[in-house]
This record gives sequence, C-alpha cells and structure tokens, in this order.
Amino acid sequence: MMMFLPLILICVLGIAAIILVIRKDKKSRSKKTKNYKYYNKMFQKYNNFFLTRNGIEKLYYRIAGLSVYTKREIKATAVKFYSLSIGTFWGINIAGILIFRDVFTSLLLLIFAFMAKNVLINKQIDRIHFKLLKQLLEALSSIRQAYLRLGVIPDAISEAEVGPLLKHAFEDIYLILTAVDGERRLEEFYASTPFKLLQTFSGVCFILNNAGDSKLSNGSSNFIQAMGMMHSEVQMEIQRLVLQKAKFGILEYLPVVPLVTLRLIESFFIKQIPGTAIIYHGPLGYISKVLIFVSAIIGYMTITKINSPMVIKKDDRNTFINKLVSNKSFVIFIRNIIPKKPRAIKKKKYYLEKSMSSKDIVYLYANKVICFILAFILSLFFIYFSVELGKDFILSNVREVSLVGGEELDAKDIATRQEMDEIYLNIHPMLSRNRTEDFVNTYLPHLEEFDKKSQIDRLQTKYKTYYNTYFKWWMLLICYVIAFISWWIPEIVLKARIWLLKTEAEEDVLQLQTIITILMNTSADTMETLYWLQRQSRVHRNILIDAYHEYPSDPELALHRLKSKVALPEFKRMVDKLILTIHQISLQDAFSDLISERDHLLRIREITQQSILKKKRSFVSPLSMAPLLLTTVCYIIMPLGILGLKEFFFAIEEFKKL
Repeated sequence: MMMFLPLILICVLGIAAIILVIRKDKKSRSKKTKNYKYYNKMFQKYNNFFLTRNGIEKLYYRIAGLSVYTKREIKATAVKFYSLSIGTFWGINIAGILIFRDVFTSLLLLIFAFMAKNVLINKQIDRIHFKLLKQLLEALSSIRQAYLRLGVIPDAISEAEVGPLLKHAFEDIYLILTAVDGERRLEEFYASTPFKLLQTFSGVCFILNNAGDSKLSNGSSNFIQAMGMMHSEVQMEIQRLVLQKAKFGILEYLPVVPLVTLRLIESFFIKQIPGTAIIYHGPLGYISKVLIFVSAIIGYMTITKINSPMVIKKDDRNTFINKLVSNKSFVIFIRNIIPKKPRAIKKKKYYLEKSMSSKDIVYLYANKVICFILAFILSLFFIYFSVELGKDFILSNVREVSLVGGEELDAKDIATRQEMDEIYLNIHPMLSRNRTEDFVNTYLPHLEEFDKKSQIDRLQTKYKTYYNTYFKWWMLLICYVIAFISWWIPEIVLKARIWLLKTEAEEDVLQLQTIITILMNTSADTMETLYWLQRQSRVHRNILIDAYHEYPSDPELALHRLKSKVALPEFKRMVDKLILTIHQISLQDAFSDLISERDHLLRIREITQQSILKKKRSFVSPLSMAPLLLTTVCYIIMPLGILGLKEFFFAIEEFKKL
C-alpha cells in the first residue's frame, strides 16, 4: 500500500491541477463571453444609431474581408476600432476648441478630424494585414516541415503550427481538402477570402491533393516547390512593407505639424509684435489658415493612402453617390451633361477599364458634378466667412497696424476706444483729417500729440479698411476656378488608380505563375489551366473568364483575344506559351523555363519596387513640406513683411512732411 502512495498522490495532484485549469479556463471563457456580450451590445447600439450605422457596417465588412476572425470576434474588433476612431475624432475637436478658441478654425479641424478618424481605422487594419503576412510566413515553413515528415497535404496542414489569425482559415482549407464537396467549399472560400496569398495557397493544396503530388527532376516534390515559391513571395511582400514604413514613417506626420504650431506662432508674434494680431485675425489671416489646413489635409491623406499596404479598393464607389445614381431624375440630368462626342466617351471608358473601377460613365460624371458643387460651396463658405470674421475683428480691434502695436491699454481705454470707433464708423462720408482730429480730442482730450496723430491715422485707416472689407465679385470667380479644378478630380483619381494597379497586376501574374508551376507537373490540359487561372486571378479575372468560355469554340482565337487585352509583357509571354500547348507541345515543355524566369522576375520586381518607393517618396516629399512652407510664408514672412512695408511707407511720408 505504501508503494502506491506516491502514485496516488501524483494522481490526486494531477486531477487537482486539471480541475484548477478547467476552472480557470471556465472563468476566462465566462470573462470572454461577458466581453463578447458587451461588444455585441455596443455593436447593436452603433448599428441602430443613424449617424454611426453606415460607419460600423463598412468597418464590419472590411474586417470580415481579412478572413481571420469569427463573427463574434469581427463584431468585437469592429467595436474596438470604431470606438477608438470616434474617441480620436472628438479628441481632436475638443483639443482644437481648447487651443484655438475660434469657431472658424474649429470647423476646419472638424474636417481634418473626420479624415483622421478614417485613417486611424485603415492603420489598424493594415497592422492586422502585416501580422497576417508574418504568421503566414511561419505557417508555410511549418507546413513544409510537416509535409516532409508526413507526406500527406491535409495531415501537414492539420499538424502545422499556425498563428491565431490564420487558425480559422486553415481549418476551412483542411475541410476543403477532406470533405466530399471540396470544390464547392473552395469556391465559397474564394468568395469570403479576398487575401490573395491565402487564395493561392488553398488553390495549390486543392489541386495537388486531388491530382497527387509528383517528384520533379531535381528530386524535390511539386508541393514543396510550391511552398518555397509562396514563401519567397511572402518574404518579398514583408520586405516591401518594412522598407516602405522606413521611408514613409516620418513623412506622413509632417503635414500635421503646422496645425499644432499655428496657435504657438500666433501667441509668440502677437506678444512680441502686437500689430500682427490684426493680420492673423483679419481676412488675410483666415484665408491663410484655410490654405494651410487644406494643404495639410491633402498632404496627410495622400501620404497615408500611398503608405498603406492595401492601396487599391475593389469597390471604389461612394454610398452617397450610389444612392444618387439610383434616382431616375438625377440620371437623366447626368446623361444630358455627358459629352456626346464618341472620342471623349471612349477616353473616359478607357480610364474606367484600365483602372478596373466599379464605376460606369454615369457614375463618373455624377462624381464630377458632386465634386464641382462641393468645392464651390466649401470655397464660397470659407471665403465669405473669412471676410465676415475679418470685418468683425476690424470693428472690435482698437490697436494700430504697426510693428509695435501702439500704446499700452487697460480695459477702460479699450472700452472708450471701441465706443469712439463705433460712432466714427457710423459717420458718412468719412471725416477729413482736421475733423477727425476734433473727433479724437472730444473722446481722448489728454493724449499726447504723437499718440493723437496715431489715433487719427488709425481711425481713418480703420474706416477705409472696414468699408473695403466685403465679398467682392472676383472672390466668386475664385470659387468657380476651385470648382472647375475639382471637376477633374475623379479622372485624376482614376489615373492614379491605373498607376497603382500596375503593381497589383504584377503580383497577380506571380500568383498565376505559381498555379501554372503546379499544373505543369499534373495531367492538366490548356482548358483546365485556364479554368484554374480565372478562379485564382483578381486583376485579370474578367478577361480570363472570357477566354475560358470562348476556348471550346475556337481555342486559338480565344487566347489571341486574351493576349490583345493585356498590357504586361510577362502575361503576354505566358499567353504565347499557352497557345503552343493547344496542338504542339505539352504544358510541362511549354513552361519548362518558368522557374528560372520567375526567379528573374522576382529579382527585377524587387529592384522595381525599390525604384517605385523612391518615386513615391519624391512625389510625397513636396506634399509633406507644403503645409510647413505655407505656414512659414503666410504666418511668419507675410505678416512681418506687411507691417514692415507699412512702417517703411509711413516713415517716407513723415520724411516728406519735414
């Protein structure tokens, strides 16, 4: 009995430890369940409130598109990100109100805060995307080792060490490989998983699991080679993102710096040179603020967009414009303003096709109209209120427009001068200099002669400036010029999308080459190859679907048409080889040099990526510096220059009198 005591004691301790772990697990699960209940409740609140409904739904589908979370986790993540973005939005606005204490500037900050809120959400999703790539890199290495040990693809996927973000996706892939309706599940997986590398991985596993793995001439297996190719692709993508972050890390925050320093610059110069207050709080100062804020918003948004790893959106349409184009009366109006010349229409359609946009010609012109109207209204609003707020400041200001700002005034002196100014401004026409002197003597009889002259000059200058400050006809012309420039923004966006899509197209060709290297070692024919290519592709999907359906009637014509629709030389070469496989040689012979060609393409692409990053940096550098330059010119050089010139001309006039 004594012999079994240690064994019994170990068993009891073991059972106690298991019970303790189970209880802890239950507690953590109940805690998680409570958290999920809270997040679900918050999600429903956001979804039911009309101002937050659209934002939370968009964020929900974007996170779902990553294909790494369950429904409960998606809701929890969406609530976290959306709450953080709303907190940032109100935080920026409250900070702006406390710092600037100005309605006009607070409205400008409101626009910036709205943009920053969306950028913050994008950055959170980009971080998940980067984590996903790192976990996929580790998973591919683990699968390769597991396959070498086990020799069965489903078992290798099941046994591999996979990160938490990829767990659900790999469970789905395992079911695709083992279930009877695997092809249907694969189709569903493609539809629910926009992450292209996971799509390629699932396609490779499905093809080789059905066709069987084969040994290559170098002794390696087809599956191991595919994993190596995918591993190098993921490595290169991570390398690109790290390099991009290093090059763009500080640049994207430079446009925001002036927004923080504007109040500090104002306070410093008003304290040192009181006369600058009239310029900062006048029409010129408000217009300068608008220019600085607009340049900061454009710079910040452009740089963060280019710096994002997921630049191209599949659906680039706006919800508001979608609702407008569903209105028949609005569509009739848009069709009336669409150019009737076939050449102009052909050019616009070319941009839409090349950019792979979800828009059509009606949507494009609806977008142009909205940009025109919005730019006109906003420019009119800001120019008009800049003038009106400047006029109000001129009315309330009693200081001189000079480098020194005149005499020191207490509250009583300020009140006296404000009363005097109001009466003087209501006199029509403006009093002559002698009568103005008598007017000043009435209200300020104890002033010294020099200060009296300063008050006369101040009153006459104030009278002229006050009645000359109004919304002039040429300001309306400026609004129209801004609106006409904005008319071309949708086309500029399409051209930028075409430029960005080139990189996306190169990545798509790499994915297609991976699929071909798998198929060339199986018994697949040309039509089956087209079938898998059209299922795998994202950028070239539509043209590949057309080629696949045309192939049975006329194979050569279908592939020649496919070749005429593509621009990339690598894709054209790939189609040329597919043409040879119709009657002349096998798929394996046609693509025998694909591995070496692909390695060469990867090296070229790496060099090209570095070149593109340099071009992007050279493009965004002026955008990042523009707000700083405008702040220097409009908030430092211009006020000091205006006051300096005024003092210079005043000195010349005084010299002439002598």
